[in-house]
Amino acid sequence: MDSLPQPSDLPTAWTEPRKWARLHLLRAHKSPQAVIIRRKPSKLVHVIAWNTSSDELEYGSWFKGRLFAERCDLSWDGKWMVYLARGAQGDTWNGICNPPWLKTVADVPNFGSWAGGGYFSDERTLRSNDQRCYDRSLSEFHRTGKTPFSIQRMDSGGEVFPILLSRLERDGWKREGDPGEEKEISLKNSSYSKLCLNDPGWSWRPTPQHPMLRMYYRGYLVGGYTFEFQLEGSDLLDPEIDWATWDAKGDLLVARRGGVEKYSLSALKTGIPDFSMDLEHLTPAKPSE
Repeated sequence: MDSLPQPSDLPTAWTEPRKWARLHLLRAHKSPQAVIIRRKPSKLVHVIAWNTSSDELEYGSWFKGRLFAERCDLSWDGKWMVYLARGAQGDTWNGICNPPWLKTVADVPNFGSWAGGGYFSDERTLRSNDQRCYDRSLSEFHRTGKTPFSIQRMDSGGEVFPILLSRLERDGWKREGDPGEEKEISLKNSSYSKLCLNDPGWSWRPTPQHPMLRMYYRGYLVGGYTFEFQLEGSDLLDPEIDWATWDAKGDLLVARRGGVEKYSLSALKTGIPDFSMDLEHLTPAKPSE
């Protein structure tokens, strides 16, 4: 890409305010469990557990504030979640909970939105991304017996990518090259935006029978950190996809336009999902602070 594209050349899903709920998918590494983090409006979050074998959904906490989804993660069995949250009053904290409920088993304050969150590096180890956050760390709960895994403080800091890159690599994504170049771009609906040029992306194929799933970082645009997903030999995925990932069984999980879809290998051939659910019009009885 030799020159900076004009905003009109980019998909409207990247440059205009979203009309539907934003969804992020977390998948357990070794069980058919997933968590859907739903945000709509911008300061209201709903957490939903998804058993991708039975397709049973458990609707959990409504939270007035924000979860930084790219810095959240699920344990390998899907029974635990680590997260970074910002409450309605602006305070931030790192927590460990049993999804889809955000009530913490352990929590410590965080220094704004810098660093925070964590990821499960293996079945028995949580790495907490709070090296530079006050003098408190989730790792202080290591010997309390409240969790079936150890907690180690990682020396990282940063915002999204120290956690997200570790999570992607653990799951099976392969980085295809050095990061693309980021340049500021003027968008009508954003006070600050950067477009990432020529990102080589990541690729992931669970087995030789699976098509290659590709993921590209497109920059910090109207919706924040923006990624594009493509499926080799298929036009199933488009710029309106919020997130896509293979689950532990090898099914493709997709978040699109306020809903979720699941595709087995046979369903990918037809383009018709084995399961889909519209989550766009959910409303809370009473959001909690």
